[in-house]
Amino acid sequence: MSQVNLEFVEDVAVVTTQNPPAELFDEDQVAGLGHALRRANEHQVRAMVIKSDSPLFSGGANVNMFVDKDRRAAREFLSGAMKEVIWAIEDTPFPVIAAVNGLCFAAGLEVALACDFIYAADDTVFSQVEALIGAATFLGGAYRLAERCGPAVAREIVYTASSYSAEQFAQWNIVNRVVPIADLHEEALAVAKKIARGPALAHSLTKRMVRHALTNDSRSADEFVLDETTSLFESRDMQNAVAYLLEHGPRKFRANHDDIVFEGR
Repeated sequence: MSQVNLEFVEDVAVVTTQNPPAELFDEDQVAGLGHALRRANEHQVRAMVIKSDSPLFSGGANVNMFVDKDRRAAREFLSGAMKEVIWAIEDTPFPVIAAVNGLCFAAGLEVALACDFIYAADDTVFSQVEALIGAATFLGGAYRLAERCGPAVAREIVYTASSYSAEQFAQWNIVNRVVPIADLHEEALAVAKKIARGPALAHSLTKRMVRHALTNDSRSADEFVLDETTSLFESRDMQNAVAYLLEHGPRKFRANHDDIVFEGR
């Protein structure tokens, strides 16, 4: 049975997907991920890790969902999946890390691409396999790949439906870090904890800034910076950190930076 489990580790939400044996993406995964994201927002976490405890992250969508669906029914389902999962991940006010292993195919890869960055175990195999069944990347995989690796490589990945190693995806800047399988979840959580100790307001605005820049031109992005990120000047976090830097100097500031407390206000 498909399940999505959520636990809180300090200020980090850890989301674990389960749908053995192939870890398929289905309606229950959509509902479970949507619920986990809403709870994480309500809990005001500062970072999230999405992972699977099975030998693979995701074998893609459960194609039973595609049988006998007309255009209207397909749009209704995909709209829900896009808004409940893809948009919800991208719109969270905190960074999200996808920790993937084994197979990361199709819809599973699209979920990972919605995250801020991807850590991959060294055994991971990636593929957008939709073309094999005459389908497109219905959750935006083609253009979210292009954001990371450029349109030419994204087209190759989608058109050929070939399989690629974690190292190849890292060379194409799709994956941020390749990690030994035994260390994957521990390292992802460690980085999430480090982010969670940082300036939550600044991280939230950085996430919005990048998303805005990806969907608008550079001049519009500059206006976003002037209109939105300047609010940080009025935050206690920035003012306290600047005061510490001015009082103690750069060397001591760097040496003792982990002792600075960012309150998220």
